[in-house]
Amino acid sequence: MKVLFMGTPQFGATILRRLAEKFEVVGVVTQPDRPAGRKNLLTPPPVKIAAQDLGLPVLQLEKLRPAESQAKLREFAAGAEAFVVASFGMILPVAVLEMPPLKCINVHASLLPAYRGASPVAQALLDGLEKTGVTIMLMEKGLDTGPILTQVITPIAPDETQETLLAKLAHDGAELLVETLPRWATGEITPQPQDSSLATHTGIIQKEAGRINWQESAVVIERKNRAYEPWPGIFTTWNGQTLKLGRCKVVAETDLPSGTEREPGRVIAGQENAAPLLIATGEGFLAPLELQLPGKKMVPVAEFSRGYRQIIGAVLES
Repeated sequence: MKVLFMGTPQFGATILRRLAEKFEVVGVVTQPDRPAGRKNLLTPPPVKIAAQDLGLPVLQLEKLRPAESQAKLREFAAGAEAFVVASFGMILPVAVLEMPPLKCINVHASLLPAYRGASPVAQALLDGLEKTGVTIMLMEKGLDTGPILTQVITPIAPDETQETLLAKLAHDGAELLVETLPRWATGEITPQPQDSSLATHTGIIQKEAGRINWQESAVVIERKNRAYEPWPGIFTTWNGQTLKLGRCKVVAETDLPSGTEREPGRVIAGQENAAPLLIATGEGFLAPLELQLPGKKMVPVAEFSRGYRQIIGAVLES
């Protein structure tokens, strides 16, 4: 079976590598190289790197709607029976969806119809789910609305971050994909329409989503910390500067002495070894394990508190 692959970030790169072990990949379509890092160096997307490692031809497109782009894609995809899409980052126009005889097949990181859209993994963590999964589906004009071919459930560990969960889902999705494609090609699978009445939706994560609202509970803030790792992370303002929080843990109010300051955003001294700093929230306390100021490295909180003792007693701004 010949397939064309379309993807951009690491999630797609993992799936591409597994796909290439089982099928003939005629080519890989990805987005253009983008500036990245502090020096804004032009950097290829992970899918391009994986394709080059595998010796596969690569086509980088900025947009898919122009007729010129579609003509390039049609020529590049010659011979492909199906297009496999995994975190490509662009909506496929109807003209593209109709190109391959076995349709465009998407690897989506949720159990559809739950969590349609751009950020299903982060939202699953924000909602405190204990499990999520991957859906292999046929693509249609609507966003993640197409009929389902197969699904697999993936458990979510209590300390899961977006980065670690994406890696698990990419592995599970890749295995499910290589099992699904032959069965789809031979007519063994009947696509199942989604129940749109059960659909939930996710949007694109903006940087400002990482700004901490100290009126929220410690549980909610800690979930955001894991959901927004590695980007945009969570951050607050201290002494006129952005203070970024690394790993965190929740400390219940019952674990602290009576009379402990509870004003949301207030920083208090904790136990030197266990949690040197505690931050009061709308409910419970957050113990940051790592902190970072602009232009500095992320450091353990014990090291930070030794260098910036004046943070104790401060009220962090939302």
